[in-house]
Amino acid sequence: MSDSHESLPEITVVAGIIRDGDGRLCLSRRPEHKHQGGLWEFPGGKVEPGEALDVALARELHEELGLDVTGCEPFMTVRHRYPDLKVTLHFREVRRYSGEPHGREGQPVEWVPLADITERAFPAANRPVALALRLPPEWVVVPEGLEEPAVVQGLERLDPRRQGVYLRGWSQDPALPRLAACCRERGLPFWVRDDAALAAREGAAGLHLSRRALMAASTVELNGFTGVISAACHDAAALEQALALDIPMAVVSPVAATATHPDVAPMGWDGFATLTEGRPLVFYALGGLSPDDLSTAREHGAYGVAGIRAFWPGVD
Repeated sequence: MSDSHESLPEITVVAGIIRDGDGRLCLSRRPEHKHQGGLWEFPGGKVEPGEALDVALARELHEELGLDVTGCEPFMTVRHRYPDLKVTLHFREVRRYSGEPHGREGQPVEWVPLADITERAFPAANRPVALALRLPPEWVVVPEGLEEPAVVQGLERLDPRRQGVYLRGWSQDPALPRLAACCRERGLPFWVRDDAALAAREGAAGLHLSRRALMAASTVELNGFTGVISAACHDAAALEQALALDIPMAVVSPVAATATHPDVAPMGWDGFATLTEGRPLVFYALGGLSPDDLSTAREHGAYGVAGIRAFWPGVD
């Protein structure tokens, strides 16, 4: 990103992902006179110097909504540059709270079904979170070289509550309809490669563009596909192309060294954070990682982690 923005004022904000018993999400609307006024947001506020994030969130949600928060965990960190301000937003998933949220400062507060969340007008820094709430935190790539029965066995062992699967090598295979049916029967979100018409026909949750397809595209032909579009990104040029094409999700690699690409220098977590900063996308970190890296990934701007070897369930 350009150095021309380095002199902008910076603030750190913490916001809460709050659900009710029906899975609806709590949103509040920003006052008209404030920065990004009139837009909906996940409630929270500015972190004071030296204040721990969980303490700041508990304070803000009590002051704004009258809630007493007793448990939360990291969900996602977004670093965004507005024309007049740089913001680091730490989103926390509120697991335990008491009270019924209400606008103690006069702001409108609503419970919104997850299916309707992306219809609300959010500040740019909140938009990736609105999408991430509908996505799994783990993105599993099917290993190369497996026979169809082994793939089916692996798919049956994946957890639809926290995992999605990329049928990379099978997207043009005659077995794809059978593998897609296996995913649909289990409620397992799946992605196919480069072909929107195929994704629409098979009911895929996602269409993943290879770097070659991404960089060659001037538009994304949807062909009836209504799911999530993602792209393979290794550098700033690919991320800028994804933004230009209005692609909301990027799988960024390699973060760490990999056995499949030993000659490619990994970017590391600091490189990942620098590359993704200021770009309003949902990021998955890929390359030499395991599910245990999720919390580290979220500290550096990713929503989820992706991989092959450490993610694919072993088969007997």
